[in-house]
Amino acid sequence: MLFEATHTHNASNCPLLTPEGKGMLKKLFSDENVKNAGVSIVAGYMSCPADTSVDHKGFFTIEADNSMTVSKFFGQMVVEVRPVQPLSEVAKKL
Repeated sequence: MLFEATHTHNASNCPLLTPEGKGMLKKLFSDENVKNAGVSIVAGYMSCPADTSVDHKGFFTIEADNSMTVSKFFGQMVVEVRPVQPLSEVAKKL
């Protein structure tokens, strides 16, 4: 199944501002960690660090067996997880 995981954090608390945060993100998205978590990252987009507004957003399209697997993958990062379908699949049902 496909899921969209959305993460939001304040620009002043961006993990990319600290060496620890950068290390956490490198470890989280490492090939080994992704494989061990049982997920596949289909696409990922982030508004940081280019966006200097109040909130940064991360959008991750992830293939996994269920939403709990996606939430568990992100660990302490708070994410909103929703099942999604490709637009082409939705259009076939119109």
